[in-house]
Amino acid sequence: INNEDDETVDGQKFKFGHELLRNKEFLLNYTNFNHGSFGACPKFILEYQSMLRLQQEQQPDPWMRYRYLQMLNETRRKVAEYINADKDENVVLLESASTAVNSVLRSFKWENQSKIAYFTTAYNMVKNTAGFLAEYENIDVVTIPVSTFPITEDTGDDAFLLPLRQMLENLRKQDELHKLRVVVLDHILSCPGIKTPLEALAAMVKNYSPETFVLVDGAHALGQIPNLNLQSIGKNFDAYLSNGHKWFYTPKGSAFLWIKQTQIKKLFPEPTVISSENSISPSDESPSITLSGRFAYTSTRDYTPLLSFDAAFDFRQKILGGDAALYEYVRNLALTARRYLINLWNVTAIAPEYMEEFMINIVLPINNPSMGMKLQDYLLKQHEMYVVVVHDKGSGLIYTRLSAQVYLEISDFKELGRAVLDFVNLNINHVHGSGNVHLGVSRVDEDEDEDVVESTIV
Repeated sequence: INNEDDETVDGQKFKFGHELLRNKEFLLNYTNFNHGSFGACPKFILEYQSMLRLQQEQQPDPWMRYRYLQMLNETRRKVAEYINADKDENVVLLESASTAVNSVLRSFKWENQSKIAYFTTAYNMVKNTAGFLAEYENIDVVTIPVSTFPITEDTGDDAFLLPLRQMLENLRKQDELHKLRVVVLDHILSCPGIKTPLEALAAMVKNYSPETFVLVDGAHALGQIPNLNLQSIGKNFDAYLSNGHKWFYTPKGSAFLWIKQTQIKKLFPEPTVISSENSISPSDESPSITLSGRFAYTSTRDYTPLLSFDAAFDFRQKILGGDAALYEYVRNLALTARRYLINLWNVTAIAPEYMEEFMINIVLPINNPSMGMKLQDYLLKQHEMYVVVVHDKGSGLIYTRLSAQVYLEISDFKELGRAVLDFVNLNINHVHGSGNVHLGVSRVDEDEDEDVVESTIV
């Protein structure tokens, strides 16, 4: 990895890698291999947000009633242009991908025994929301099984395409396709952090059932998928959402939701909070407001994370040198780290390289689930590193999802590689349940402890 890529900002050169940490562009004080969960907001953007908060407290009424709304519309239009949405009025800014999913799914007028479908790899928030609707709206939840990991080059996209086709065929044979109200698809899975064949999946749903609503959870996509272009890829999407804080460097509490024009109704979708400014019973005196207007004010709260998208555009361009330079560095770092660790640990990856972007998913050289949390604790306490360790029950594999990022270098991943081997050697009798250290693809025996190292917040 070449860390000589730099840009000049007010006479100061910034290089990718550790120089961003030395110059306090990022305020991290540990080695963060899990950027994908919570992100890391740069100082440049935090200072912009602090300035907005000061303005808010200096003039609460002018801020909330005028200035904030003006800035929100300007920022929303920039986001819409960046993702090439069909109309900026069809894009709203809100707190998170979870908020967006709930806004859409809980705005439907569900009919008895309507169906919602998602893959077994869907984020837990999607599963929990569907479970809530099943309980209170009496709908049916259909889960689509993903082929067992690891996904090989031979399996590839068929790991998702074949089970989706099977589910749709089953409903067709049962004459129940008309009951399939929503299918939730991921752009990039949470765990493992891999891309799906999204366009092909959405097209398949619409070919079988044109009226089924396709909701795309792109929580990890903004800032990680190069040239995110909804008009190009979204022909068969009805809604698309993504977080800003994960890969776009905005503060926590910032995301967008896009809704296809033909799906926007008088009260669909509604924000999860019905505020004093958003009547659900429009009258002649209080007519129904636009989609963007519904989400503009959802109570008295801090809206500065949403407005900080503006600073994120500047940071990416002026400090990091633009999206192309950023993508080239982080993607190359991810590939180099992936290949290095697979060779060092003598293991395999969870999926082919083409299915990954900035997150790499590698089997760990352990097969005892109870050691997963101990490995996390060991790395944090002894080496000031944080990694996610996941036990996939279907395959029995224990793997890690590692995030490459602009503030990391290949030396960080090499240090991680050595630290994991040190842990293995220190815990010979527990890591594999025997006295011999074996570095290689590890699966959990059926009689092993089934305590799972699984985070539901990833």
